[in-house]
Amino acid sequence: MDVEASPVCLDLDSYISQYVGNVCLQRLKFFVDNSRPSSDNYRLLIQTAMECKNITVYTDAVEALNNTCPSEGISVNVDWITQTSKHLINKVDRLEQDLKSYQLSQDKENIRRTHQMLGDHYHDCGDLSNAIKHYQKSRDYGTTVAHTMEFLLNIIKVSVYLNHWTSVSNYIKKTDHIDNADVKITRRLQLAKGLCEMSHNNYEHAARIFANIPCDSWDNEIISPLCVLVYASLCALASFNRRDFQKLLIENNNFKQYMDAQPTIRNFLFAFYNREFSAGLRSLELLRSEFKLDLFLSSHVDNLFEKIRSESIKQYYRPYQTCDMTKMAEAFNTNVDDLELELMKLVADQPVRIDSHNKVLRTSEDDERSRIFENVLDLSLMYKQKTQALLVKSAILKAGLVIKVPVEEKPSTST
Repeated sequence: MDVEASPVCLDLDSYISQYVGNVCLQRLKFFVDNSRPSSDNYRLLIQTAMECKNITVYTDAVEALNNTCPSEGISVNVDWITQTSKHLINKVDRLEQDLKSYQLSQDKENIRRTHQMLGDHYHDCGDLSNAIKHYQKSRDYGTTVAHTMEFLLNIIKVSVYLNHWTSVSNYIKKTDHIDNADVKITRRLQLAKGLCEMSHNNYEHAARIFANIPCDSWDNEIISPLCVLVYASLCALASFNRRDFQKLLIENNNFKQYMDAQPTIRNFLFAFYNREFSAGLRSLELLRSEFKLDLFLSSHVDNLFEKIRSESIKQYYRPYQTCDMTKMAEAFNTNVDDLELELMKLVADQPVRIDSHNKVLRTSEDDERSRIFENVLDLSLMYKQKTQALLVKSAILKAGLVIKVPVEEKPSTST
């Protein structure tokens, strides 16, 4: 199988277009900060910051552009900063005045809605600490189950971007006690739960969650369908055995929809499934730098890649009693000496021996003949015990040693 090893996203514009608002700005800022300096990328970040009315990100991006690309630098738009600051201050003042009015009249619903609007405003501006403060205050004025769910979703959303994974986990658990039939809400909770599991390096659980997130009717979420595909694929390759990989990814009709949208990911997944490890690992390596530009995946890339390689090596030698390390090295794009060092770490706690002289990997031989004899002996012992029990029972019956329990007479009833 010839795997096409091309980047998933060549165009930053198309990558960012999957998101809107502060979610888009957060991802774009992380991408620009961690990629090779480019005037076009900085200009896109500046434009997005202006659209999101985020003055801090705007000024930082202009300064970075002027420092890294002096010939293409631009001056800070003071008028825009002044107008935007005035607009934001006026909006907050208006909402706070409304809040005071509602508090005087003890209008709980409008108090809740105003706190909600203030939280949304601060979230859109990137002020997450103030956003979570107002979302927390809205909880005290909720009167329905829908209000409680809305509050929990808002706290989870902000906590994800603050990397407060303990809070994310705790608030997700609170939603378990709430009846919910909304597919979109369920998906948002699954996305947050998957990210939480991945943040704790629970890659197997994360893969199972991501692989079963519905692909249809996608709305503006914290991660895109492409990210779900990438996260599920990498986590599964790093933690699943071949049987689970086939069942939960390859034969998963829901996950096939994600794969069909990205042939590059689908191709290297099938390369691993078809035991074409050289092609699969080579494709992954070409995508490493791009994966490191993802906001949530970046810190896990090196660990995931190491686990994927280790799991691939194990799947390579497991079906055999002996493996030629020379051919094995070719399959994993390395030399025999480096492969031997890798194997020494992998097989330390497994029934595998390395023949360094002959460059052969030997797994423990399963003595099939001895195992069959042991099974036969166990069965014969069981039959012997049953036969002895039957003989004892027959002898007891023949000798008339059976004690019959007398039947109690029922008292007669007089009419």
